[in-house]
Amino acid sequence: MRLAREASRVVGALLLSLFLIGTVGPVRALGGQQQPALSTATQSIIDRAEEAFRRGEEASAKGLPDIARKMFDQALDTVLQSTTDLKSDAKLSAYYHSLLDRIHKHEAQPGDVHQPLDQPEVAEPSVLDEVSEIKDAELSMVTPDGVKIFGRYDFEFSVAPPVFQFINFFVTGRGHSTMDIGLQRSGRYRQMVEKIFKEEHVPTDLIWLAQAESVWKPNALSRAAAKGIWQFIPSTGSRYGLTQTAWIDDRSQPEKSTRAAAKYLRWLHDHFAGDWLLAMAAYNSGENRVDSAIAKCGYADFWELYKRGLLPQETRNYVPCILSIIIISKNQKRYGFEIKPDPALVYETVDLPAQTDLKVIADLIGVPYESIQDLNAELRRGTSPAGEHYTIRLPKGMKKQFEIAYADLPEEKRVRRIAVPTEEIAERYRSNYRVQFASYHVRRGDTLASVAKRSGVSIKELARLNRISTRGELRKGQTVKVPQAVRASRGRHGRVGRYRTEPVVRSRHHGSLRSHSSRSHSSRGHSSRRHRR
Repeated sequence: MRLAREASRVVGALLLSLFLIGTVGPVRALGGQQQPALSTATQSIIDRAEEAFRRGEEASAKGLPDIARKMFDQALDTVLQSTTDLKSDAKLSAYYHSLLDRIHKHEAQPGDVHQPLDQPEVAEPSVLDEVSEIKDAELSMVTPDGVKIFGRYDFEFSVAPPVFQFINFFVTGRGHSTMDIGLQRSGRYRQMVEKIFKEEHVPTDLIWLAQAESVWKPNALSRAAAKGIWQFIPSTGSRYGLTQTAWIDDRSQPEKSTRAAAKYLRWLHDHFAGDWLLAMAAYNSGENRVDSAIAKCGYADFWELYKRGLLPQETRNYVPCILSIIIISKNQKRYGFEIKPDPALVYETVDLPAQTDLKVIADLIGVPYESIQDLNAELRRGTSPAGEHYTIRLPKGMKKQFEIAYADLPEEKRVRRIAVPTEEIAERYRSNYRVQFASYHVRRGDTLASVAKRSGVSIKELARLNRISTRGELRKGQTVKVPQAVRASRGRHGRVGRYRTEPVVRSRHHGSLRSHSSRSHSSRGHSSRRHRR
């Protein structure tokens, strides 16, 4: 009986996708040509690097760190020693940085109480990676000639068989659970996103791009290093004012990234003479690629470009996928979805005068750490930035309680440890990160472990900071560089206890990526998907 009911639901959903009546516009039948998967030099490099990384993961899981290290190095060398210039290939550059992050994660010391905060922040897979791999064989073929879709929409669009195929995929295929999750999570941000889209003159139906991009997850991270609800890559995030430093990544900040996405969509709409389907295609693959496809066939029409196979497979999936999500969102019960959306996130803000650990904040107001983390998803290291004031978000009604508790909190307890970003991380984000260092003169009996413990860093961090082996011995009288402890107060003569302070050490590149965002709209390279973001 249960199976019969399930079969009935499946058949009913298929019929609904074919026969619902509505108001959008006529359907055009397409030839349904497939674009073959592109085999490029870049993809070959990535495939070989991934194979080496996979072997490194296997060695790491078997407790063979030396072999793992060798394979990880091989993965990096595969990219760095290729003939392709990272600066001119956005896709390979994004992959390389993603690979670096994953290797850092494997090299972290999970058992160490001083576990480095310079390891990659928590991130979740991007749903668009899954969508990009959907094959036509998974999309049941339907030919709804002359059928219209039920509902009213904020912009005009025509539908074609691929849209119905994706409706079927989300209703009866493996996309059903993804749709469930997205419809539920959308409640957290929908009110905010609709407000911003209206202010930026973008159709509110397009908020469902967030469902296709990330299932509304602020920390979604794609294989191409696109991040956040709206899946910006670093360069385009910078172009639209999203700060990215060793401490902060505004691509994960819902309000700021939503504003950036709305502005970008509006720019694309104007660029393509008011065609929202072409704007969506360009949001996925970059306006240069769409411009090139239009120039090749002479038609500024998404479905014509689709039929002629002039767009990447992912983009061919992307636009009909979004249209299907929009249609389902307007007709949830009709398609068998009865999801109660999560309540909207409500919060109040408070200014932190100094660096503070989010776990400390959670403890002060008695809420789970995850609650504070969700509200401040842009904080990459679980703490507010060093050396500056920062406004954080707290659950509604907790501000007064926090201010009272924070006022009584000793300064040395605001941060549980000192974070020292790796050179690769600092270089990658070109951050305005600054840390005060001190010179420590080794005494008899000192070891790397004892100095690290006293300094509030791990052995691995201290060794890296001083370019020495973690197994090396310290000599009496040797000078060791240590990060200045947060709890220490500087004396009149520039001393911190037994440590003599040195000038502030800055990364080689000053300022955030935001100061490097002067590139033109047409200079984003040639990768297919994360080109734009």
